[in-house]
Amino acid sequence: MQVKCSNCDFEQFVKEHKFDKEYRADYERAILVLCGRNECDTSQIKIPNGCIKEMMWLGSWSIVREATLEEYRSIKRAKMIRDTGVEQCLKQ
Repeated sequence: MQVKCSNCDFEQFVKEHKFDKEYRADYERAILVLCGRNECDTSQIKIPNGCIKEMMWLGSWSIVREATLEEYRSIKRAKMIRDTGVEQCLKQ
């Protein structure tokens, strides 16, 4: 199985039986698959709203996938808590 980076088209070979057993579901629901090589600067890639970036199983590879409802709610709550903390610090 060849896993291909969505940004720089770098390909990594993964044994088919291991890929099917552990990684296939994550790979199929990914919107973007990103390698972590120095030549591919993934920090400059804009992640679409409603999606999250998580580490993948191949070393420094990562995937961008849609956030579940629970993840989306927790992210919104964390942003709200951060913003209220900043406001309180500025008032003092």
